[in-house]
Formats: sequence, structure tokens, C-alpha cells
Amino acid sequence: MNTEHSTIPRISQSTTLEQVEHILGSGSGILDFAVEGENDYYTWEDGEDANWEIEDVDCVKNVEEDRFIMFPEGDSFTCEVETEEDGSRVRCWCE
Repeated sequence: MNTEHSTIPRISQSTTLEQVEHILGSGSGILDFAVEGENDYYTWEDGEDANWEIEDVDCVKNVEEDRFIMFPEGDSFTCEVETEEDGSRVRCWCE
């Protein structure tokens, strides 16, 4: 039996993600980005007091759960991840 092992890409340096179809969020400071055409999520983790801002959200599902999902108002989000020595920041919006 041949089983492929997939590693979820972790965002560890400043980057911009385009065509983000939805974002999974967690109260523990983890965001998973689903990028169009990619098989795996891109994961960013910073802790419970994480600095992230998601604009232009059409709807949020599972609001009362630990893991929730955010969908964009437009076709997709653009997300900028800035990493610095004193912490990191995520900002997402629709074009």
C-alpha cells in the first residue's frame, strides 16, 4: 500500500498569499489558509493573543466552536503575513 505523506506548509517568514478561498481560525491563535489550486492549507501560528485582522468577511461558520471558518465577501482574500523578531501580524482583505 502506497501512502503519500503530506506536510502542511507553515508560514515562518513574511509572505503574501493570494486567492485565499477561506480561512480556518482558532481561539488559540492558529490560522489555516486555503489557497485556490493548492491541496494543503498554509498554517500560521502565534498564540492566544495573536495579532491578526480579517476584513471583508462575508460570513463566519461555527462561530461558537473552537475552530471557525471565514469566507470572503469577494472571490478571495489576499493575506499579508509579516514576521519580525518581536512577533508577527496577519492582515487579510478582498480586492
